[in-house]
Amino acid sequence: MSRRQLAVVARCLVAWIGIAHEDVWAQDKAKDPPKLGWSNSTDLSLVLTAGNSSAQTLGFSDELRHVWKNARFEFDADVVRSDKSDDRYFMVDPGLEFPVGGAPADPPTSLITPEPTLDVATYRIRVRFERNITQRLFWNAGASWDRNDDAGILNRYIAHAGLGHKWVDRERRRFTTTYGLSYTDREEEEPDPEKDRLFAGARLGVDSMERLNAVATFNNTFAANTNLSDLVDYSISTTSALTVSVVNHLSLKVSLQWMYENEPALESDLEVVAFVEVINPDGIPGSGDELFRTLPSGDLKVVLGEEDARKDRLDTVFRTTLVIKF
Repeated sequence: MSRRQLAVVARCLVAWIGIAHEDVWAQDKAKDPPKLGWSNSTDLSLVLTAGNSSAQTLGFSDELRHVWKNARFEFDADVVRSDKSDDRYFMVDPGLEFPVGGAPADPPTSLITPEPTLDVATYRIRVRFERNITQRLFWNAGASWDRNDDAGILNRYIAHAGLGHKWVDRERRRFTTTYGLSYTDREEEEPDPEKDRLFAGARLGVDSMERLNAVATFNNTFAANTNLSDLVDYSISTTSALTVSVVNHLSLKVSLQWMYENEPALESDLEVVAFVEVINPDGIPGSGDELFRTLPSGDLKVVLGEEDARKDRLDTVFRTTLVIKF
């Protein structure tokens, strides 16, 4: 094929791609009227194990929406609870007597399997209202409460208000950003003199949705809250989710949530532990020159005291759930 023929084919190909792209863009620009009224989506996950291991894990979330022509109301609730039993053990039957420092010979025992107790618990409730100012600009206000026992957060209340911008708002694609001010009341398990319990803050939010095809949708939410009097005291929460419709009103969802605290809560009274071996320089037991030498691990453990530490900055929650919509 000559260079001239190649040039003609290339021009035709570019023109065809351009026409196809314009057609797709035109289809994407067309937006159906929003579905007005109430809608609800409930996610459920439950894992139960018994036998050699005993655990109960419950995941529940609910998204309630109401859409008006120029306004939108949202209510979200999210719960993750996990109960886990401790390791089994043999308990010596009561009523036996034996000397101090000794052990009973072949005592009767019973195998004990402890009941599951709370191991992980996170809760979150959020409400938000937004109303259009123009086709692209809107104002919003909302509040949230969350609790994360493992992260040391007993109660955290956040109220916020601000402005938002709809960069893309179509039937199959949505991308918005919000900016505002917030007020936080935070109660942690251990009082922290380096952190404010009450503070005014700045808030940034990002919300996106991409409808991949007729049955699959990808959603992502991002929210950051910063203490204006201590900028290193900030928190970030983001969730990415892929939802695949199975039948009417029923879908499967896979989601990944990150919760980040740049200054996490304090954890107090952690034991300072040394694993040791005994060194006897002169080889004479009880001579008084014996020493402990620390080891990376071992059976002999010495508790040297207690210290405080901060919790981990990042918590991660991965879920596979069944979604019921109506």
